[in-house]
Amino acid sequence: MQDTLDRKIVLSSSKAQELAVSEFAGFKAPTSNTTYTPNQFFDVVIPHFSRGVVRIVAYLLRKTLGWCDANGNPQEEQIEVTYSELERKAGVSRDMIRSALDDALTGHLLECVTQGRAKHAHDAGQSASFQLCWSPQPYTTRLEEFRGFFEGEGNRTDIPNEFFDVLIPREPLSVIKVVGAIIRHSIGFQAKHGRRRHQVALSYQQIENYARFGSRSDLAKALRIAMEKNYIVRLESGVFSHEATERRRAVYALRWCDFPNGQKNEPAVHRSEIQTSISPISEPAHQSEIRSSIKTKPGNETGNRPAADSDLYEKLLGFEFSEKTVLKLMREHSREEIEQQIAWLPNRAPARSPAGLLRRSIEQRWPAPMKLRSAEVAGVSENGWEFARCFYAAYGGNRGEPVNEPSPREAQVAEAFVQRLSRATREEGRASEWGRELGTLAREQRNPFPSLTLAIRQLGDGFLVQREKQRLQGQLASITQRREQHEARFREEWLRWLASREAEMRDMRPDDYARFTANRESERARLTADPKPWSLRVLEHFDTDSARLGAFRQFFGLPDFWKWDADFNSQSFKTNS
Repeated sequence: MQDTLDRKIVLSSSKAQELAVSEFAGFKAPTSNTTYTPNQFFDVVIPHFSRGVVRIVAYLLRKTLGWCDANGNPQEEQIEVTYSELERKAGVSRDMIRSALDDALTGHLLECVTQGRAKHAHDAGQSASFQLCWSPQPYTTRLEEFRGFFEGEGNRTDIPNEFFDVLIPREPLSVIKVVGAIIRHSIGFQAKHGRRRHQVALSYQQIENYARFGSRSDLAKALRIAMEKNYIVRLESGVFSHEATERRRAVYALRWCDFPNGQKNEPAVHRSEIQTSISPISEPAHQSEIRSSIKTKPGNETGNRPAADSDLYEKLLGFEFSEKTVLKLMREHSREEIEQQIAWLPNRAPARSPAGLLRRSIEQRWPAPMKLRSAEVAGVSENGWEFARCFYAAYGGNRGEPVNEPSPREAQVAEAFVQRLSRATREEGRASEWGRELGTLAREQRNPFPSLTLAIRQLGDGFLVQREKQRLQGQLASITQRREQHEARFREEWLRWLASREAEMRDMRPDDYARFTANRESERARLTADPKPWSLRVLEHFDTDSARLGAFRQFFGLPDFWKWDADFNSQSFKTNS
């Protein structure tokens, strides 16, 4: 039955794809035919990576975690995959596979177990093998701290296989983000008694922030497509009002097909594009306590909080929360989320009720305070921010932790410059080092440049050229060393090839070989008559096999070592290997 399903969803023609999606009747209940998926796939991968990366990682998650033995262990941890397989089954175009794999490896989503090798003469080649990247570090949803999927217990959800088999390989990233956000905040959220949410009230602002949408028009279009194709259903429309008591978020749920779930008919399509920005309003209390009939597979429940969280329990009680509130927060949110919000609380400057502010920040998963996420506000990555901070530290002679914070504009300029440096040097993770080098260079100028923007304008090109020259010199030295090692490895094989050609010439063309022999004797006589020291040194090696075969090669115009290596050696030297 599973094989039949797989054949249906791997149809490659666009007509077949449209037919498969249009006939989608809803997701099956997550009690069987599910993939026990890390929540970080929804919290980290889908919001931050491209569609190609999402599709490749989803494909490996499905193949790895969708097929487990009786003990819950994956039947295959290392997946051998070909480009054609990723193109047909994962839905990634061939010209995008390499860049998507590179991004997944750089982002610590995948690990390459075996490098692929192209087919050559006398070499059948080898497909690359990849596996999911797992990390023993604490669970995190922050991209800059992510070093692999959390390998501990919990923080996973049973996701219907149709999400991986039908939706992800065929839909645009915007639709994947919408459905993924609803999955994460509904069945991916565990309420009381081990139950899973059936539906969730989400505003446009919440979906936009969680899934990192570029514009609200894209979000509205993605919601409309997801409802039209039966991936989700809107149970209640959102209401925008100037009166806080009248505001209400829209309520969404997955479209389930094989059991009644009380889903109402969808409102008219135009109502799905109501753009409400109600994010500060906390979710009605009853939403987290919905008694849904949706349960996940037995054995996957994370259960009550372990005794190791007793210190967190006491810490929350210290904010004068009731015991019931503390248990609710610890049940519905991870330890890392709660501790992060506690650490950020002093930077939020609570005026009257620190406890109330902390509770709202935990329940609504507020981002970092503005002063702590200036780089995010400026639209730059941590690299640009760190480069600018280290520039000013080095300019001021500070070799320790930077003190001053750059402006958002300076961080943007630094981010663009770091990206150019990364392309020129083909290196990542050196933003701090580069910032200090440029700061030191600006400090040493006869007329120093106290502004980062001015320093990049005046010194940036020379700095960039110098770093690129260093890379090229290092690359040339590396190639030269590898060429020498390659020649030392295969030189004897080349000499054996020349010896076989000499034997063929001696047997099949004796007259030509006799001319070569006569030429050698003439050369010997000339060297013997020459009193110069170098002639004597040449005579010492004149009768060695290497000298004779070298003269034979030159006399008959046979290929030198590198020409032979390129034309006849099955393991010829490759510059980019």
